[in-house]
Amino acid sequence: MGGILSILNFSSQFNNNLLGVCLLLWVIIEYRIIMKQDKRPKKKDRKAITLFAILIVLFSLSSIIMFESNLGRLGGEYHYFFWVGILIIIVGNIIRQYSMHIMGSSYVATLQIQDKPKLIKVGPFKLVRHPCYTGFMISLWGLGFASLNWLFLLLIMLFSLIVFLIQIRIEERELEAFFGEEYKEYKKTTKKILPYIL
Repeated sequence: MGGILSILNFSSQFNNNLLGVCLLLWVIIEYRIIMKQDKRPKKKDRKAITLFAILIVLFSLSSIIMFESNLGRLGGEYHYFFWVGILIIIVGNIIRQYSMHIMGSSYVATLQIQDKPKLIKVGPFKLVRHPCYTGFMISLWGLGFASLNWLFLLLIMLFSLIVFLIQIRIEERELEAFFGEEYKEYKKTTKKILPYIL
């Protein structure tokens, strides 16, 4: 096991470049998703969007302070966490893309649901009601692992949970209003974002 880990112990510059490429591809994928949408946030969603913006700013500032001061930095013996993180980022993106593929035209990148949505209960939707967010959140956690900083990992896990649970709460109000009892029954057999947990 130690031999395999030593083979994967590339220079920090190589790791940074690889992580940068992964993040760039991730941003391109998300950008293409957003650009395909013709939905725009409604007036009632502006408070939520403002809250997200505040959380992102706080998260960014905390991250900068953390990395500048080397708070939570793991030692070289934990370099394999970088590769664990890269793998988790890839798995999260696969889950997200697969879930969006299943949703088809029902997926929108804003806080609204489509004008004529259909309630999907197949694939990952059998376990969680919002697998697109599950995939995104898993990728963010992968970024935390790849950073080799345990404090950043905890921060990004907390940040992503708060943001997605807020967004889910907003969306589920509209989904319940649209689907009624069908959605309430669906909620009884599934979790929000983490299978069997939350």
